[in-house]
Amino acid sequence: MRSNDRGFPVFSLLYNVLAIPYNFFIGFVVGLAAPVAAIAAMVAGVRFLTGRMPFLRLSEDSEADERRLSLELVPTDEVEELFAVEKEKVMGDLGGLRDQIKTMIEEARARERAEETGAEAEA
Repeated sequence: MRSNDRGFPVFSLLYNVLAIPYNFFIGFVVGLAAPVAAIAAMVAGVRFLTGRMPFLRLSEDSEADERRLSLELVPTDEVEELFAVEKEKVMGDLGGLRDQIKTMIEEARARERAEETGAEAEA
């Protein structure tokens, strides 16, 4: 008698059905973790070899009306300060975007209320 013939077929089916979401979840986690780990390894390698940290900086050229992303090697004691400056720039941009989204939501709600009051007045 084979080992497959001895067990209940329900358990085999249940195992096969539950393996699909489990494998999907594991693949999703590895798919997210692998690029992050690769970037962290590259940053650690550059720091080990040069003694400096790679830092991405967004620079704007007012004459050409261009924005550029540059990679710079900065001393490790300056990284925290540069990160705080760049974070403030990004948060300022996101704050403006948040205000625009909030305004759009308020306008949509006002339109919806106007349509509801118009429908109630007709009835």
